[in-house]
Amino acid sequence: MLLQVYLKIYVIPFIFVYKKSIFCTINYATICAQFTQKRLNVGISTKKLEALVDEVVLPFEKFIIEDSRLARYLSDPEVAKVHNLAVAKLSIYIYSDIKRAYEYVQEAAKKHKIKEIPVENLREFYSLYFVLCREWNQKNMEVEDRFGKNLEVIEQFVYDSFSKENESKEEFFIYDSPTISQDMAKMHYGDDVKISALAFCAEGSIDELDIQDILESCGELADVVQDYNLEYNEAYFLNVKEYLDSYAKVLEKNLEFRDLGYSLSKLSALLEIHLESLPNHANKKKILVILNAIAEDLIGWTEAVLKEKTAVDIHYLDASLFSSIIQFEMMLTPESEEDDSLEFF
Repeated sequence: MLLQVYLKIYVIPFIFVYKKSIFCTINYATICAQFTQKRLNVGISTKKLEALVDEVVLPFEKFIIEDSRLARYLSDPEVAKVHNLAVAKLSIYIYSDIKRAYEYVQEAAKKHKIKEIPVENLREFYSLYFVLCREWNQKNMEVEDRFGKNLEVIEQFVYDSFSKENESKEEFFIYDSPTISQDMAKMHYGDDVKISALAFCAEGSIDELDIQDILESCGELADVVQDYNLEYNEAYFLNVKEYLDSYAKVLEKNLEFRDLGYSLSKLSALLEIHLESLPNHANKKKILVILNAIAEDLIGWTEAVLKEKTAVDIHYLDASLFSSIIQFEMMLTPESEEDDSLEFF
């Protein structure tokens, strides 16, 4: 997909419109190749990043957001969006940067205590999160098992922070309890529970007006992102941000599309934060590649889910899009400037 987008953005316009030299085209090809490298700067391959989001972050987030015990903490959609990204970043840091993961969960522990979330609830949620992580690690374990070793460090910190005096780690975490077994049963998104586009539209979960709103919003966003006649200046990025906001709001109206909406909201917020620096950003060309790839993916998703109704799973884009947003943020934000405030529960 990224190669197709690259050809559409750079090679064709340079050959047929701007008539730049082959040297320029080769430079852009090099940039594209660098962007699509197998391993990100955060130390995790793009394939494993998407798997981590799909098998740990999104199932865990869905469980947390829908849990009535946390309703008063996460009822504000904006807080829920922050939490959504925080869990993703924590999981990535456990994989790639134990120091930052430790600092992240340390800050989370402070906030949990301030908010007075019952330890019994935290015991269950942390146990569930660690079980999910270990299950993922068994399928993706590397020779040095960095993720597994780092996970043990974070697990020990959680135990030290919340356990009672003389309570063993085996007593604190409820890994073998019926509660965790029941919770884990909700985590696995098997083929039998996937919702096809035909079934989704047929069951009346969305009406024709909402479908048209989504199709129009997607088309408008794609037109703005892929307008090759514009300068990629501050006005361009502001325009993209505004259309991302509009599309996100339309998607968030439907519960099944909430994760896509949250991802687009986060992307919009990132553009707003970095608006002044984007026109001259060192990674500007890579940024444009990602934005165009996202637009292409969204066009494909709307057609497969709401227009042609051929999608076997209406959630097939959730993990991929969220992974792209995480990559986008980490590319935009230098490590020294990154805001590591965490809303874990």
